Amino acid sequence: MTTNIQELTIPDYERVIHATNSDTGLDCFIAIHSTKLGPAIGGSRFWQYEKTHDAIEDVLKLSKGMTYKNSLAGLNAGGGKAVINLRNAEKTPELLRSLGEVVNACKGKYLTAEDVGSSPADMQIINEMTKHVLLTDRDPSPATALGVIRGMEASVNFLRQEMAPGQSLKDLHIAIQGLGHVGMALARMLHDKGATLTVTDIDKNKCLEVKEKYDASIVEPDDIYDVECDIFAPCALGGSVNKETVERLRCKILCGAANNQLCTSMVGYALKDKGIINVPDFLVNAGGVIDAYKDFSRLPSDFHVANMIDGIYDRALICLKIAEDSDVPTNLIAEQMSNKRLNR
Repeated sequence: MTTNIQELTIPDYERVIHATNSDTGLDCFIAIHSTKLGPAIGGSRFWQYEKTHDAIEDVLKLSKGMTYKNSLAGLNAGGGKAVINLRNAEKTPELLRSLGEVVNACKGKYLTAEDVGSSPADMQIINEMTKHVLLTDRDPSPATALGVIRGMEASVNFLRQEMAPGQSLKDLHIAIQGLGHVGMALARMLHDKGATLTVTDIDKNKCLEVKEKYDASIVEPDDIYDVECDIFAPCALGGSVNKETVERLRCKILCGAANNQLCTSMVGYALKDKGIINVPDFLVNAGGVIDAYKDFSRLPSDFHVANMIDGIYDRALICLKIAEDSDVPTNLIAEQMSNKRLNR
């Protein structure tokens, strides 16, 4: 049976499709939010969604976030995303090839890449059916984590009224929520910079590994919000910072790698009212896509990529300063900064 592709009309999105294939079990949504700056780039996320509505909501939020992320990072790329619902299927080579056919049907307007639940090997299989996939033999997690580090340094120095990165994270207490590839890389980098860590993850073995390697403290997943710390770093799935959890936070700074950390944009006001500096996720977690973009755009060198990731520090400082001067939440300021490149 061929793959069925249904077009969905969603305001403010260039294209949203729902693709299914009963033979392979494919059930996916692809959202192309914007191609104003170039082809929409965003990973393929494999997850078990209880309801179709949850998958649609996720792909719309994630693709819009990619537009902001790629714009702020200075990339000539738009924002898109694919989510594949594994509620009633397993990720098999046949399913991946079906996804490749759907990506190919987007005719270069959308380039997919590795994301939650997918791997470089998966991308190779998808590549059998389409050239519109970012292939790399590098783990993008360290690059993503490095961008988060730069955002942390910027926010700490903003509080201290210092203007250069350096030893600003030494002896700070940082709570990490989620120890996936990026969370693990972040823990290692923070330990190397002399930070004290408290961590949590649903996988206890990962917590024990970080405790053994980096002398981290461990708390239960729901208790991470109550940890008194300098920086709270969400590195799991999005939406963990909501009206209820903000009330529990005992940090000075919110800065992590997870996409869509704020349940809604209005949560930014709650953070501001509580005096917590929020370094917007789509500003600081761009390191991975910058690294992947290098191969697509033929950027001249790894040094140039490092410079682009280091630029997150300056962009974060600008965002924090404008937010302070205008008394507007940082997430809304970062959106405005992104929209300037988009002429919105």
